[in-house]
Amino acid sequence: MVKLNNMKILSIYPYLTISSAALLINGKIVSASCEERFNRNKMSTAFPINAINWCLKNNNLSFEDLDLITVPWNPQRNINDASYRWSSDMRWRGEMITNIPLYLSRMMNTNPSNEFFQSFYKNKVKISYYDHHLCHAAFGYYNSKFSNADILVVDGRGEEDTCFTGYVSNNKFVKTGSVAYPHSIGIFYSSITNFLGFNPGTDEWKVMSLASYSKSTNRYDKLLEDLIYLTPEGFEVNLSYFDYYNFDRKKFLFNKKLLNLLCPNRKLNEKINSKHIQIAGALQRLFEKAMYHMVRITKKRGKFSNLIVSGGAAMNSVFNGKLDKYNMYKDTHISFAPDDSGVTIGAAYYGYYKNKKIKNKTEVTDNFYGPSYSDDNVKKILDNFKIKYKKSKNIYLETAKHLSEGKIIGWFQDKMEFGQRALGNRSILCDPRKKNFQDKVNKAVKFRESFRPFAPAILHEKANDVFEKPKQRNIYFMERVYKIKKKWHKIIPAVTHIDGTGRLQTVNKDIHKKFYNLIKEFYKITDVPVLLNTSFNLNGEPVVMKPEDAIKTFYSCGLDILVIGNYIIKK
Repeated sequence: MVKLNNMKILSIYPYLTISSAALLINGKIVSASCEERFNRNKMSTAFPINAINWCLKNNNLSFEDLDLITVPWNPQRNINDASYRWSSDMRWRGEMITNIPLYLSRMMNTNPSNEFFQSFYKNKVKISYYDHHLCHAAFGYYNSKFSNADILVVDGRGEEDTCFTGYVSNNKFVKTGSVAYPHSIGIFYSSITNFLGFNPGTDEWKVMSLASYSKSTNRYDKLLEDLIYLTPEGFEVNLSYFDYYNFDRKKFLFNKKLLNLLCPNRKLNEKINSKHIQIAGALQRLFEKAMYHMVRITKKRGKFSNLIVSGGAAMNSVFNGKLDKYNMYKDTHISFAPDDSGVTIGAAYYGYYKNKKIKNKTEVTDNFYGPSYSDDNVKKILDNFKIKYKKSKNIYLETAKHLSEGKIIGWFQDKMEFGQRALGNRSILCDPRKKNFQDKVNKAVKFRESFRPFAPAILHEKANDVFEKPKQRNIYFMERVYKIKKKWHKIIPAVTHIDGTGRLQTVNKDIHKKFYNLIKEFYKITDVPVLLNTSFNLNGEPVVMKPEDAIKTFYSCGLDILVIGNYIIKK
């Protein structure tokens, strides 16, 4: 029998929305990454072979060293007639039971014979499949400081459900209710995203940003509200307007009935007009109404004064910022990757802790689980490319001076962040005092839509001076949007959205040492404790992982300076 304190768990999430791998040793996540960072295909659903190999290699392990492989999807729940009715695309999900061992056997250079499959399950490496929403819940819980909490999970869908309500007490999860597929607030949001001419599954936050330009209710609020019925159990979608449950056969997630209701739909690359803004605003307001309804249901069914929110819906930072105003819970928690990228970590945690008591539970405050590169590694790469560079004696002061002079900088340090948000290790940075920098970074650097805002990263101790937020709340992961105090609107216009808000990141000197030191030096020069922070990538590409990715991106866009470790590269 394996002792828990020696346990090594590899968790993999293949095929579905964004594939990833994570490695847990002795109850701690030591390495984790999405496959997209390796194959450079944004939101890649390829089997995470590169992420798996890196997690093992980074910790000097092989498959033979593992005690357990966890998968945050339970394919046994898909082996039924309902799965076949929904879509032929769903059929293979039940086949994950055999497909995953098959892929792993190839990685181990073994012959996938009947004997292999038998030994794989019985003697060598055990695979445990866990319910998808349970893994979302576990991700939130094990990253939080709460011992006891109510839990709400909302996403596109799990095996059979689209919502999970429940609670957890001292490591025991209890499900209190759910909403069955195909009734999905997540896919409803994606369907309207599709109607507005954006890519469903990846562009929902574009719609969230666009919604901020809709300052009041309009006729689309009533039209959309008639498409979702709030019920005592949750909600029901009027499916007669949609085709998302037939998505393997249909071009759009919506049908002609929705076109007749809202017509016409926005075409790809069509100019955005007031109608599109109004629909986006109505959608966001309806989403918040439905989520608030689910929070009330969770509270009614629950037992505790703390709430954990997870699932793809918890990526909606505008809604997240309003949770405190509902005043239903003493405290709420949303971790760094509540979407499907984080379920691998949730499954690994659950596999380790499900039969173990947790002592001295603390909040996870960073997500630096990816590859890192030393100055020696960086120098070799720069020399190989014959790139001119300077090694700085004070990288924080020198970079801060460049930022204060209006330079836009690619900032590459230490371990890569896990999840879809850059938190100061793989970031593009600039001076938030210059209003035109929002447009400049969008157009010349990121090559994306002009209406999309950028996040303000601020020194932890200065956050309450600038933002209207609960005094004791730390926002480590850009997970919530808050109002920026009015006097600061003109001081930091590049990170002040049209509605006077900002997607906040508080930077702590003990957690984000290098990023904190940089902002501190900028503060000394400018008297502004804030930097504009956005992910180090171009539109449609994943965040950079290795120095070669950073160099390629640097020379492909309007960045002025690249800082990797202690090296400074200028064009």
